[in-house]
Amino acid sequence: MDDLTGTVVAVIDDREQAREALLALASAGFAAELLHGDEGRALLGKETGEGFTSIVRRLVLDSGDETSIAERMDGALARGAYITSVDISSDQVHEVVLILEEHGGHDMWRLGESSHDRLQSEPEPG
Repeated sequence: MDDLTGTVVAVIDDREQAREALLALASAGFAAELLHGDEGRALLGKETGEGFTSIVRRLVLDSGDETSIAERMDGALARGAYITSVDISSDQVHEVVLILEEHGGHDMWRLGESSHDRLQSEPEPG
């Protein structure tokens, strides 16, 4: 297995689906973090710290892409959705995306040290 190279983040609208996603990820050997509500919004807004929230903040500030990632996540939290994050190696992205989609995950992103990519399990037709 590769070293951890990034984090997959996703929005999950339903509490039970978010809980089931965490269980499924744990069963597959992944550690995941879950943000929700005002506490999640406060963590997302922190400028220092470790883990997902610090990675997201650093990435969006470095890329200047605040509206497409951080504001989407903050908006999702404000409307009551859950944000899950999973640290992954490059060869684990597809497996994590499938697990998250199976449990209602959407608006998924792979965040790396200096890049970010929108994710989906299958390419859109076109």
